[in-house]
Parts: sequence; structure tokens; C-alpha cells
Amino acid sequence: MILNNCRLIPELSGGVETFCGSVEIQDGKILSVSAKAGDAAGFDCGGGTRIPGLIDAHTHVTILGGVGEGKEQDPQAVLVEALACASRFLDYGFTTIRDCGSIHRAGHYVREAVKRGIISGTRIISAGRQISTSAYTPKSCISRASINFADGEADTRRAVREECVNLADFIKIYASGSAYLPTGVPKHPIMDYDEICGAVNAARSCGVYVAAHCHADSAIRSCIRAGVKTIEHATYLGSETLKLLMDTPDCALVPTFSAMYVSQTDPELKAFWEARLAPMLESCRANIRAAYEAGALMGFGTDSNALMTQYKLGIEFKMRRELVGMSPIDILMQATVINAAILGLSECIGQIKPGLEADFVLLERDPREDFSVLYSAPQHVWKSGKMIK
Repeated sequence: MILNNCRLIPELSGGVETFCGSVEIQDGKILSVSAKAGDAAGFDCGGGTRIPGLIDAHTHVTILGGVGEGKEQDPQAVLVEALACASRFLDYGFTTIRDCGSIHRAGHYVREAVKRGIISGTRIISAGRQISTSAYTPKSCISRASINFADGEADTRRAVREECVNLADFIKIYASGSAYLPTGVPKHPIMDYDEICGAVNAARSCGVYVAAHCHADSAIRSCIRAGVKTIEHATYLGSETLKLLMDTPDCALVPTFSAMYVSQTDPELKAFWEARLAPMLESCRANIRAAYEAGALMGFGTDSNALMTQYKLGIEFKMRRELVGMSPIDILMQATVINAAILGLSECIGQIKPGLEADFVLLERDPREDFSVLYSAPQHVWKSGKMIK
């Protein structure tokens, strides 16, 4: 199949830039990319801008948006809701996601259902159950179903090995308090340095890496020193910790601004979450802007899912552009090329290049000129050469 008459952005297309190019697909892979229109008849892109399939490096197919909530005692019901959620990411052009923890490891089962073609859904990199100490409270039904609790270095190693035996693609730990819990204290670390090191070492021995939920500056610093690969959220990243990060090339930040967007309509709930999240958003804006200006390695995550308002309104794109002042091309690279590199998938996805998966999003306008085109769902999405939308 030939996809004709499309605009290509060089940073996302292996250096090819054109206003009227073509992409040839064969067996779900990209066969060739040309700055000229193809000779054979094919799909006419109408001069739209073709970008790689988007990658969300921090989301959840359960928990967020109430998916699976109240059904923790019924794993099959949780799975049904997770499958429905996973099928919606493609609507917004996200052909790959990293699930950073799910109820009853539902992310693993959805991952396999997609691989086997049982459902049409986004490609999933799954953590399974998250790992945290007993300082993560309360131990509600949802937290017991989605968190592998461990205290001390030896027990943390045990928990990591358990998740690996259950086919985790990577390990997710809670190194600081959670904003998601009304009783959580995001500025407080809740894992000791030796526990974090235990998680990292056990993960390495199993051939996977660690991603760490980190709001607190001290927790971020401990995670960088211990060898954690991705720092999730990084809300209170301090200047000295940023210097340490810049000296640690294998460690990346995955900010999630849209997680601090308040969408509740109930007045009491809205007031509570605005009071709780607004100061965090302001700290995150300033600290991530400093990291961005310093040239820190930075991926794209939302900590939201495709059933939520944040996706419908493109909030993560909007906040990075309008709140933090990131350039359109940098944001696009974070959500494609850079995320693929961070996740170790550059040989499979992330660019429009021969040999990679034929994952595409077709935009009506050039996002470098009108970035708001990313604030709503695209009209056309391809995954592995198949038009999904």
C-alpha cells in the first residue's frame, strides 16, 4: 500500500522533509519513505501531516477514571473494563502505551489480547502490580489488588522477582507519597535508598528496568543514584537534583501535567482537588521548565487514560506547550522518537522509517504551525499498517 500526498517532518521521519511525499507499507512495516509522491495509486492523504503513532509512557488501563473501581473482587469484570479502555487509545492516535500498574495485573492480559488480535487496541508495555512499602496507605481494596507491598531490601527484591515471574515488561515502584490518595503526602519519600537499590538490582537480574513514582525531591535524588531508569512526575525536582540528573544520561524524566488537571464537576470535589493539585502544578511547571531548558532527557506521559477528559481535550499537549513553553517539535519528539528510545523500542516504533512498524497519525494541519491540531482526536490512525480510524 502507498500513502500519497503527505507532509513529513524530518525529525520524525528519518530526516525526510516534504510537502508532498509518500510512504509505502508492506506486511505491517514501513517499506520506504520518499520525498516524492508514489507512482502507484494509494491512499490520498490530502496534503495532511503524517507523524508516527503517539506513545504515552505513563498511563493505566485500570484505576484511572474509575476503571475497575469497586470490582476488585471480580478480576473478570476488571479485565472487561480494561479491554474497553485499551481500545480507546487508538482514537487519539496513541498506538503504544506504557501501563504503569494495573488491578490484578490486568494490563498483562490486555497486552496479550492485543498481540493475539483478540481486540483492536493499543500496543501495551505493562508493569503488572506496582511495588510500594507499607507507608503507602490506606490499604484499600484497590491498592491491595494493584500494589505488591514490600518492606526492606530483601522483601523488595522478592516483590520485583514476583512481578517478573508474572511477565512484567518493567517494574514500577512508589518512591514517594501519592497525590492520587487524599491522605497521601507527595513531598514525603516512602522508600529507603536500600529498598530502591534492591528493586533496581533485582530488576536488572531479570532483564528489566525500574520506573519510579516520584514527587519528592529527595526521592527523585535517591532514585537517580540507585539507577532507576525513568522518574515519573518529578513534581518537586530541585536544582541540585537536576544537576545530578544531567550527569546521569541513562535516566529520563516523564512528567505528567494532565494528571493535575481538575475535571470534576461536583463543587465539593472540585474545590478539594483544585486546592490540592494547583500548588503541585505550579511547582511542576517551574521545575520541569528548568529541566527542559537545561536539556534533560524527557519523555511524554499523561497519568490519564483515553476515557478521561484529559485525552479528549489534549490536555498534556496543551499544558506542555502553553504552560511550560515547550516547542511543538520538542513535544512531538517526546511523544514519539524520545519515548521509543526511553522504552528501548527505537528499532520497532517512534519514527516513520523503513523497517519500523507502520504506526501513523494523519493530522489536518502542520503541528509546527498550528499545535492546537493535537488538542483533539485525529481523523486517521494506522497501527501496523492497518487503518484503525
